[in-house]
Amino acid sequence: MSPSTLALLLLGFVFSFLYIFRVTVTSYRKNDRKHPPGPRALPIIGNLHILGKLPHQTLYQLAKKYGPIMSIRLGCVPTIVVSSPQAAELFLKTHDAIFANRPHLKALDYMSFGNKSMSFSPYGSYWRSARKWCTLHILSASKVESFAPIRRAEVGSLVASLKKASEADELVDLTMKVEEVVEDIMFKIILGRSKDDRFDFKPLIKELLTLLGTFNLSDFVPYLAPLDLQGLKGKLKRVSDGLDRLLEIIIDEREQEAREQEKQHWDFVDVMLTLLNKPLNPNDHEEQPYIVDRSIIKAIITDMIVASFDPSATMIDDWAMGANLEEEIENPSKSNSKHFP
Repeated sequence: MSPSTLALLLLGFVFSFLYIFRVTVTSYRKNDRKHPPGPRALPIIGNLHILGKLPHQTLYQLAKKYGPIMSIRLGCVPTIVVSSPQAAELFLKTHDAIFANRPHLKALDYMSFGNKSMSFSPYGSYWRSARKWCTLHILSASKVESFAPIRRAEVGSLVASLKKASEADELVDLTMKVEEVVEDIMFKIILGRSKDDRFDFKPLIKELLTLLGTFNLSDFVPYLAPLDLQGLKGKLKRVSDGLDRLLEIIIDEREQEAREQEKQHWDFVDVMLTLLNKPLNPNDHEEQPYIVDRSIIKAIITDMIVASFDPSATMIDDWAMGANLEEEIENPSKSNSKHFP
């Protein structure tokens, strides 16, 4: 690269930085009058530098100085921090419809199939229609109850395996056991089959949840998004493509099965495919009309699969260990906790 070209590139970078700096400072000054009090923010990074490794404690200390409602800037994103029960009630109960939306994260572009996910789509006409559709066709009381035999059978198998391990004086990884049961139930209820090695969602979902929880600089400093400094875009695209590929295979196979034979037992995918290319909200004339397509089906299946993983096993495991410890404290002579790790 010639010196003149290098000089031009350097000059362009400097002018770009100065332009961004000026726009950011002007925006800060213009909006400061409209926001609650808070610490002074630096251009571009805002207040990110003061949060530290324990941001909840930092925010607590700042709230004591600036009050129960204060404003900070996370990069270029203006943020209101509420730290009192009375103020929180105003946001979460009294005016909940106004504040029902969530910030748009870059990671969601790769897992919501075009904002079709019920969990992550913006609050509005589509979200309300999708919620009603799921409640009516998939998550109704009768539909959930129809899968009770599957849940009872899987939980019964878990209890039997724990009893067998206890009798053999074996250690039990309860978290792993519960994860396996939840995964088996999920496969049978959502996908209508026992766990299949061809459709190994677990590594994809675990990586997806990790990426969703990773601090993404592009969410807070949008100017840096094209640079992808953390390399998250490539990882998210790989996970998204993997999920899409598995879901397409499942939908194609299920459509083929429906053409070849009449089904006796219907799972969630079967129900959704019967509604393919039909209105999402046929009886709701106040909302914008939507048609159920493959992207909506894939997005809602992903919602259900994601929800069936990590949190469920962790909560059940915590409950079981808590019950075991409580029994040990109340009846130490009867305690037999050696079977738990």
